[in-house]
Amino acid sequence: MNATRTDKSIPRSCLRHNKMSILRRTFCGLLITAFVLISAHRLPAPIQEVPENPTPAPTPTPAQSEAPKPTPKHSAKLKATSSDVEGFPESQTRSASVAAPVHQGPARFAGVWNGKISQGLLGHTPTTLAVDPAATAVALSHNLGGGTRPVTASGNTISWRTGVAGEIAWTLTPNSDGQTAQVTMKGLLLNDTAIFRRGSAPAAGASH
Repeated sequence: MNATRTDKSIPRSCLRHNKMSILRRTFCGLLITAFVLISAHRLPAPIQEVPENPTPAPTPTPAQSEAPKPTPKHSAKLKATSSDVEGFPESQTRSASVAAPVHQGPARFAGVWNGKISQGLLGHTPTTLAVDPAATAVALSHNLGGGTRPVTASGNTISWRTGVAGEIAWTLTPNSDGQTAQVTMKGLLLNDTAIFRRGSAPAAGASH
């Protein structure tokens, strides 16, 4: 009887021992798993190599990016030369084109000449001298006594005399422009020189 009970009790103790071993193994496995998880959580992240950024190209400054502007002196010179005609300024060519033709022969004296000449106490009074087309006579305005006087031509000058006894000598010399003339008057008490201009018709006070 005792032998039979002993044989039955041994397997029970062994069974308990086996259960304890299994529990220990399971507990150890859980501890190891937890340790591994905690260690994996605390490990630092893997080191990654950061690529080096290339050095950026220098940006051009505003002074370098802006191209130099041409100076207006060159364009002004071009404008000045474009207005010239065959090496002469435009003002000279224009004045030459509008200049009146120069009269030749008696025609350079013929016509009406208006100006002012000294009359002593009367001062410089408007005076008209009308030379005939052949330049042989000159008609005087009323302030000079009126009437007609014979003319003598000598080169580029004509002359005549006025006064009671012809004591006042006159000359008329046309200028190169053909529109003005130098008139002189010389007497015992009166001497004067004036510029007369060519007119289109005799003045109202002139006599023929």
